[in-house]
Amino acid sequence: MKWFSKKKAKGIDEGFSQSLPRQQYEYGTPPASDFSARLPAPLLERIFSFVCPHAQDETYTNCEESAIGDTCMLCDLRDVAHCAQVSRRWRKLATNVMYHSIRIDAVHYCAREEELSEKRKRKSRINRNAEPEDTPSARLRLLCRTLREDQGGVAMKVQFIKLAYMTRETCKADLARTVAVTPTLRYVDLPEGIFMDDPSCDLLKQEIQARCPDLRKMSYMGGAERSLELMSNGQLWRDLEVLELSKLNMDPTILRRVLGELPQLRALKVKDMKTFDDRLFRHNNYLAPFPALSELLFENTPNVTAEGLATYLFRSEAQDALKTLSLTNTGVQPSSLHQILSVAPSLTFLSIIESISTSCPTGVPLLKTESLEIFHFEITSASSANSYASTIESYYTYLASSLLSHSLPALRQLYVRDPNFPELLIDLAPPAPAFASDPDNFTPNRSPNLSPHLSPSFGSPNNNRFSSNNPFAGAAASQMPPQPGLTHELEVFSKGLDEMEWNFTSVQPPKGPGRRGSASAPRPVSSYGLGENMGRSWGQGAGARKSVIVGNGFGGFLAVPAEDERPLSSGGEKGRRASKYDMWR
Repeated sequence: MKWFSKKKAKGIDEGFSQSLPRQQYEYGTPPASDFSARLPAPLLERIFSFVCPHAQDETYTNCEESAIGDTCMLCDLRDVAHCAQVSRRWRKLATNVMYHSIRIDAVHYCAREEELSEKRKRKSRINRNAEPEDTPSARLRLLCRTLREDQGGVAMKVQFIKLAYMTRETCKADLARTVAVTPTLRYVDLPEGIFMDDPSCDLLKQEIQARCPDLRKMSYMGGAERSLELMSNGQLWRDLEVLELSKLNMDPTILRRVLGELPQLRALKVKDMKTFDDRLFRHNNYLAPFPALSELLFENTPNVTAEGLATYLFRSEAQDALKTLSLTNTGVQPSSLHQILSVAPSLTFLSIIESISTSCPTGVPLLKTESLEIFHFEITSASSANSYASTIESYYTYLASSLLSHSLPALRQLYVRDPNFPELLIDLAPPAPAFASDPDNFTPNRSPNLSPHLSPSFGSPNNNRFSSNNPFAGAAASQMPPQPGLTHELEVFSKGLDEMEWNFTSVQPPKGPGRRGSASAPRPVSSYGLGENMGRSWGQGAGARKSVIVGNGFGGFLAVPAEDERPLSSGGEKGRRASKYDMWR
């Protein structure tokens, strides 16, 4: 029997060696037909990044908010790990991808999780339905062992570590041992106790302060005033880019000194702080100026006003740097936004969420800026507002006047808390008569007190009553004021107080003068219940209702089907704000 078994094994080995040369299946030796050997290392590493997309995540957001939809991060990590086993060259490049941004998720986001959960159960004859082991904690321990055994290799490549919530809250000791060997770390998901100086997180905080000098994002909450004050000496985390302050009770002078010691700071979020007021923006001969930031987010800061922000934006470096401004329940009133926009020429994103109790005052200058692209104008009525006064309508009328006066030429997306706001942008002027488009055959009556250059025209606003060879034709056209209306397509997302989903409406600009009977009013195409399909390709999403809003002749509107298909049901897809802004990106 031994002779037959040896003979059989030898035959199998000989047949296999004949079908596949030795150099092709030997580990570390690329086969002769390996075309990847001709690719440069950066290109091959780029290919591996598409196998595992989350390994290139460099955002300063936690594990829950940075998850990639429609994919399983654990399966992607397994695939790139298999690529690392092909050859020595692939192992080196795949390792650079795997250990750049590490994620430890709790479960597989695919059907494989159900199979693995059954295998992880420690079944016995007595307990057939045992609870599975804590898999994320086991993965963190394995990662800690790998990094500590190879401190000069893969540990130097780690820059981002993202953990599930329960993992970072319960495995503080393992997390401390992990960050102790990663000096190039820029961001790590930390337990909430470390932001409030919880004694249970002292060991972890000491390791981060001593071993991770290149940290880029940090948060301080109520109770951590002493730790924040230690940053004023300029020896701790000088490369911070993102800082979040919440519920702190500090002297504005100390806070101003801390911000002056962070030269790389670009984003600041302040939440639930009454001590953060306009004094921090004022000039002081003994303190460093308030840093020029690209992102400013204020929430529940009633002492921050438009006058203080305008004082801060008076500096040229602050004007050029500020790109994003978010105001939620602050001292900035919607009627004072024009003061900020007039001194923020680089602002592209603006959000104001306020509850007002009085109507918009008259004589307020219109909102005017040439850089704003996304605008959240979410105004609601406070409980103390007069229910018989048009408090909310006055602010949305003010916004519509700013849009129709060509004061916001770069605006592309608008979010409002008024479901009827798109109707304010529709020009319902009566159509021009058929003969009004022929300037040579029709001469309107004009007042004898007006100059022939400024005689009002009847019908279409762009009509020219002078013939082509009239010498006054060019002067009259140049002196005519611009007609109100939109100049470009505007995406309007509206929602009522009792609605959970954003309703999308694409408002088109009015058509120019052309043939007789050409439409001159904007015709917004509306769609409701788009949910996660909301975006630039919203028209292709399933469950979207397509319709055209037109007047019914009695002051109302009708929704008629589009020309190519019938309107579908609005569906039950769960909606969310499509252009949700993340300050940490």
